[in-house]
Amino acid sequence: MITFKIIEGEGEFKGMEISENLEGLAFKIEPIWHTYVFELKKNLKKFLVFCIVIASIGFSFGFLLELIPQQNLPPTQADYFQSALGFIVWIIYFSVSFFFAGIICSEFSEKTGYIVFPKINKYKLITGKYFSNLTYTLGLLVIYYFVMGILGILYYGFPLDSKLFLSLGIALLFTVACSSFVTFFSSFFKNVSMTIVSCVLILLIGFSIADQIVVLNNPDIEPLYSYDFLSRLIVYVLEQDFPSTVSERYEDMEFENFIIRIWITPSIEMGITIMTIYSVLFLGLAMIIFTRKQL
Repeated sequence: MITFKIIEGEGEFKGMEISENLEGLAFKIEPIWHTYVFELKKNLKKFLVFCIVIASIGFSFGFLLELIPQQNLPPTQADYFQSALGFIVWIIYFSVSFFFAGIICSEFSEKTGYIVFPKINKYKLITGKYFSNLTYTLGLLVIYYFVMGILGILYYGFPLDSKLFLSLGIALLFTVACSSFVTFFSSFFKNVSMTIVSCVLILLIGFSIADQIVVLNNPDIEPLYSYDFLSRLIVYVLEQDFPSTVSERYEDMEFENFIIRIWITPSIEMGITIMTIYSVLFLGLAMIIFTRKQL
């Protein structure tokens, strides 16, 4: 009888301890959730504008292939998706730049930090803001792929090429990597407009120029550091015969006195690995800089 009471008491004590831990966890997460919801409401109009633009681009491209007299549809559904994905990198670069450019620097340029920082931990603030904007940017990608899927079925019928889902998965991961990169820039720039312009130029032009310089000096170096090079995996993963060896992933163009090497795409494994590393690295650096930055 005595033993039973002791066990029962221990069970009640453990139950109370678990309940207190859950309440403590909820208390810690609550500010992140409130920030997340607030940012969703704040950026809703921006998201809707991007939705209209992106859906219009997707449908316009598909219907133009039918309306242009001498323009024939690609022979296969995968070829059609590859053609339509020519816009995807631009969509990713511009969406992450506009959604993430002000994620940190706006707190300082608009002086809202004086109100926010005493009430919420900086880590919780950036976590809520980051995942809110990430929800919208990933949503935009899903919308574009959804439009492509509809048009692919409309023109070529069922079944839908399964590689489209692999391409979507890689595009989502690449978007996370790009969003971390822009968040990192937002942590030390002072102006939102400056952050947007700088990030768009670096992502669209900067990495491409760097690739050319590196490859010209040492063509054996695969430009895995480059966002421009990593982005090509989104399209090339739809290839029927995806290159399986290193020699198949580049082309050499011979001229009279020299050879120019053009790297086509990273391997799937290496591309995913580098994107994951970039996502963690730049977001971690952004948080460190943000927490140490003074108003």
